[in-house]
Amino acid sequence: MREIKSHLALLLLALAPGLGCSEDSRAKAASASVSEATTAPAPCVYFRDLAPFLPESLEGFTHASTEGSTGKYGEVSVSEAERTFTKGEDREVKVRIVDTTLGGKIAKAIKAAAEDAKQRPQSDPTAPIFWDAAVGFVRYDASEATAEANLLVGDRFVVAVTSRGFPGTVEVRRVARGIDLAGLAQLR
Repeated sequence: MREIKSHLALLLLALAPGLGCSEDSRAKAASASVSEATTAPAPCVYFRDLAPFLPESLEGFTHASTEGSTGKYGEVSVSEAERTFTKGEDREVKVRIVDTTLGGKIAKAIKAAAEDAKQRPQSDPTAPIFWDAAVGFVRYDASEATAEANLLVGDRFVVAVTSRGFPGTVEVRRVARGIDLAGLAQLR
């Protein structure tokens, strides 16, 4: 169990907003090391290639922002794309797609968390997700009215759907179902 918590901490680190370089800082870094970029293949899918898998819109919501970044930190590379939707002042849904060289460790943590919850009935709001293109776990914090679904897609990408202001996990599951997970699994 301690190993799962350790791996989940890595997952949270990888999913932390702002972890990568912005597009502007990435361009500056690329111009400084063009020869390095042309000799080594990118270990992660560039964030602009992840963005098309984010929902364009959510019925009843307003598109608030879209962000993305790709960066390298020593041996660790991270690429992420995120879109935020709001409904009034108190409801929000975010969808983030992450590709990272830490993917193997994160994949193990997500699979382990889903397996640990496998005995929960499908009627349980925190029942794990076992879909054709994805496996994941779902959490809900009633005191904060926040929910999250963390999915491993194609044994590589992490898709995190989070909500604030909803009474359960129905919204994060609905939004996750609407993402082209099979298409994302094919991305390389």
